[in-house]
Amino acid sequence: MRKLCRTCRQPYDPDVKERRLLGMTPTEPAALFRAVGCEQCDYQGYRGRNGILELLKIDGAIDELIARRATAREILTAARAGGFRTLADDGVRLVRAGTTSLDEVMRVVDLTDRMA
Repeated sequence: MRKLCRTCRQPYDPDVKERRLLGMTPTEPAALFRAVGCEQCDYQGYRGRNGILELLKIDGAIDELIARRATAREILTAARAGGFRTLADDGVRLVRAGTTSLDEVMRVVDLTDRMA
């Protein structure tokens, strides 16, 4: 995923929809960044790349769920209890850290399940 240009990125206050996508409360102070464009980034607003990862460690509990043919939802719930992060979670982490923009994460990862 593309990283925001550190020279020209522009801070802004997220709206209600963006806060919901990022798992933020309405009153939580936050400044997100958006791409602008400058000479440093060839007017793209992004400079460099950063990987997002999703890695599921198969421990005893997950192995047992797989063996008994549990649903994907059950496996995901157990994995999250053990610290598993999805691609969307990792992308949101980078948005909140100011490394990339929400638009970039939405371009790369499906965030529709976070809209509920």
